[in-house]
Amino acid sequence: MTHRENLLAVLDGKTPERTVLSLFDWNMERAITPGDLAARIASPDWSLLLDRGLLISHHCEILEAIEHGVENTTESKLEHGENICIMRKKTPVGELCKVTRNGWHAEDWIKEPEDYLVWKWIVENTEILPRYERYAEAEDVLGDHGVITVTGSGNWTHRTPAMKINVDIAGTQQFCMDVAMEVPELFELYEVLKKQFLQEQHMIAAGPGKYVKWLENLTISMLGPDRYEDLLMSVYREAVPILESAGKRVFVHYDGALRCIADQIAAAPFHGIDSLTEPIEGDMTYDECRAAWPDLTFWGNINVDLYAQSAQTLREAVIEKRHRAGKHAFAFEISEDLPANWKQSIPVVLDALEELD
Repeated sequence: MTHRENLLAVLDGKTPERTVLSLFDWNMERAITPGDLAARIASPDWSLLLDRGLLISHHCEILEAIEHGVENTTESKLEHGENICIMRKKTPVGELCKVTRNGWHAEDWIKEPEDYLVWKWIVENTEILPRYERYAEAEDVLGDHGVITVTGSGNWTHRTPAMKINVDIAGTQQFCMDVAMEVPELFELYEVLKKQFLQEQHMIAAGPGKYVKWLENLTISMLGPDRYEDLLMSVYREAVPILESAGKRVFVHYDGALRCIADQIAAAPFHGIDSLTEPIEGDMTYDECRAAWPDLTFWGNINVDLYAQSAQTLREAVIEKRHRAGKHAFAFEISEDLPANWKQSIPVVLDALEELD
């Protein structure tokens, strides 16, 4: 098997000949477009690693959301040495504002319950269009260097409704408070987002590609098992069969603690977990994960702190992780931060994988 064939075997829930390592396209200096991807593949530093067996996990946004009746403006400025970005959405029913400071959230879109209704209006006036041609364009560039995972509109923000509100719209603090207080306007937005999300899954089912990813970024401590069941699992049960009927496999991006919902995950309809991470970021080791979820595919993220350790420590950690995970339906990936010393540390991981049967 080639390195790519080994990864495809894993994503199909099978046992590869060798365990492989892949890398998010985002971590290749934000290689989002086919042009970006082609440039990275051709660059000396990346081509050297790709030749040694590193694979690319390319996220392909095959749908596009067009907001009608929304005036979007962006203002950037330097303030006390910090980069401030102010984004505004002006609609007939109100205006929303979001501020980032050096790329991080400083002020989220939702401040008052009425703001949820403005966002609801935006969703109701958004048109989703197929952009299936993007898949073929990406496939031509990627070739044998990796695999394509399909996403819907927003690409890195394509997630189920509750996670969309949490991560992209309200922000963690506001979301947690408003869910706990059962703010009606939040749940009104949830319902229209759910309708839109299911529409997108039907469109993805009709499009190209076999592997679909929902970038959930779940932090279970914000929801708890009951809300997970009500707000996420209920959507999974509706959405996964839509894609499954078209021969597609669904992966959810869970990179944190999962132990308190281990039994619920065991009953979930999705096919794999992306960015599955052992402690300290997560709270389950790979052998515990396999015992709990014997039928799922694991795309395992190596803890980022290990890359800063000695080459011997990193090598031993990778080997131990693979022994805990087993070979079946398991691959490694770099799905969070790109290590600062990536040119030196990624070869250590690739060498370690060569030692394994």
